[in-house]
Amino acid sequence: MDILIIKIGALGDVINTFPLVVNLKTKLGARIHWVVGPLSLPLVKDHPYVDKAIVFDRQKWKTSLPNVVKQLRKQTFDITLDLQRILKSGMLSLSVKTGSRIGFDRKRCKEMTWILPFKRIPESNPFSHMLHQYLEFATYLNVPSNNVRWEIPVSGNIPFDLPKDYIVLNIGATKPANMWTEKGFAALAHILKNNFHIDSVLTGSVEDTGMANRIAASSSREVINLAGKTSINELKEVLAGSKAVVSCDTGPMHLAVALGKDVVALFGPADPRRTGPFSGQVIQKDLPCVPCNKRKCKDPICMKEITPEDVIKRLEELWSA
Repeated sequence: MDILIIKIGALGDVINTFPLVVNLKTKLGARIHWVVGPLSLPLVKDHPYVDKAIVFDRQKWKTSLPNVVKQLRKQTFDITLDLQRILKSGMLSLSVKTGSRIGFDRKRCKEMTWILPFKRIPESNPFSHMLHQYLEFATYLNVPSNNVRWEIPVSGNIPFDLPKDYIVLNIGATKPANMWTEKGFAALAHILKNNFHIDSVLTGSVEDTGMANRIAASSSREVINLAGKTSINELKEVLAGSKAVVSCDTGPMHLAVALGKDVVALFGPADPRRTGPFSGQVIQKDLPCVPCNKRKCKDPICMKEITPEDVIKRLEELWSA
């Protein structure tokens, strides 16, 4: 059986799709083909339960789309699962030769893709964790899905000179409103070093290097700055070797969870029931405007009110469990 997964989007969404793939592979013995975006491609391509990864670059869709369609039309799939639920993914689904196309129910579809002639999984709670929502496709296919495993391979070879014990502070976030403060990260690193004798490793994208440099400048004795210096596979190894991970609402937070790390997630505008860490601790202030789901905010008080002491308390709870 050949199953095509169309999940092009954000890193966290891709990571939360792996348990579905693991269940389909182990329970059905299926060959898994996956259309994915460039950022997540290394994780999907190297995953032991994925047989073939096909990259679709939405930024270059005019050239990328015909190439992807050409590759997909070389084969007939038994089942195609559109987990992206947008118009481009719907068009990709319609372009392939497949025995069955399955998508989300009407209420959870985007860009009016509910009108496309797909089979639809039953309506369910749209606020449940996305990992559970993806596993609903396994349930629809009569595949038991109570076993949540990501199975992301780790080599154990950290490509940087890091201390034996360290905590990753993942400072970045795709949405500006999800960002914690420089002052907060710097103070947290200081407390971790002085009170717990643990170094902090800063991670983030190239866009986060300015913030990381300022944090490092104000707490040079406490941090190792890797922001903008890691590939996705290098970041995976750094996260896997850590004692714990403190992160804003962003993809590496989900990667840390999938790797079995203790995670403290800093949440403001988003609803952690749906996009929070599947396991770990969430810090979110009880404010009238939370959650607002805004991408930008002139005064993100929900993030500003999170304190380093809040984070330390949650870390201690994880370590004492």
